[in-house]
Amino acid sequence: MKKTLTSFLLLIAGICNGQNLVPNGDFEQYWNCPNSVSQIDSAKFWFKPSLGTPDYFHQCSINNTGNVQTNVDVPNNYFGYQPARSGDAFAGITRYFLYNSNYREYLGISISSAQTPALDTGACYHFEMYINLGNICHYNSTDIGVYFSDEYDFTWSNDPIQVTPQITNITGILPDTLNWTLISGDYTAHGGEKYLIIGSFVDDASTDTITVNSSGISMDYIFIDDVSLTSCSNVGISDFDNTQQISIYPNPFNSKLIISIDDNEELEVILYDIAARELLQQIFTNTITINTEQLPTGIYFLELKNKNGIIKNGKVIKI
Repeated sequence: MKKTLTSFLLLIAGICNGQNLVPNGDFEQYWNCPNSVSQIDSAKFWFKPSLGTPDYFHQCSINNTGNVQTNVDVPNNYFGYQPARSGDAFAGITRYFLYNSNYREYLGISISSAQTPALDTGACYHFEMYINLGNICHYNSTDIGVYFSDEYDFTWSNDPIQVTPQITNITGILPDTLNWTLISGDYTAHGGEKYLIIGSFVDDASTDTITVNSSGISMDYIFIDDVSLTSCSNVGISDFDNTQQISIYPNPFNSKLIISIDDNEELEVILYDIAARELLQQIFTNTITINTEQLPTGIYFLELKNKNGIIKNGKVIKI
């Protein structure tokens, strides 16, 4: 099962290879090298949309001898030890703090450019980011969301922003302190959105925390790296190779999906959703027609196996 999930995470990570609408999504570029916490505005294009004070971490804050110079270094910093997922930088936010009621931090970024002034009405966009839990945290939770907006100024408070995020961690994934965990989702724009905001949008009473480090600080803090937003139309639909005499069509599909093979080998087909949850598993020979009328539109993954293991996998799209 671990091998299957790994292969699907690799596929998910490569879903959208078009233009990233999030400038400096990997946090590598900076106006100034950070030298303390609460300096997200040192990272190019990122800002704090509320009174909460998100943090910016960059390896540039290590001095020339390699000794830790500040508390916002990479990989060593105040919140723990964590190499960047890519490059030398990432951001960080507080999702919960026991001794500061309803305190929240958010990351904000403009997704407007000369080429794309705002999101198009009815267009599908695919969002991704990677999160990691700080080592010092007593608590962990699944609460994380992304809000797309035509405004960005919520600076009257450091409480949870009173909006409903369009993308949330619906699968209940808990980040850990070792790996970078993918959070992703698709969003159909109502049109005119120019900003995205990342954080926890629920209050303390609605936050379901668990204890992960009884000696840690009474907070839930995460690092964030490799944020991207791309058009779903950039999804590759010819993801299956041609080394096997197997046909998978139509792709994109609507009410049915057909799989056929040119010999009498018995195969197993497994269909997953974008969160790697198994939706269908069936044995067939020669040809199978899968009824997909009840599936919502979106991206799915197929895995084909014979007696020796996986022989083909890739993504398919319901339109």
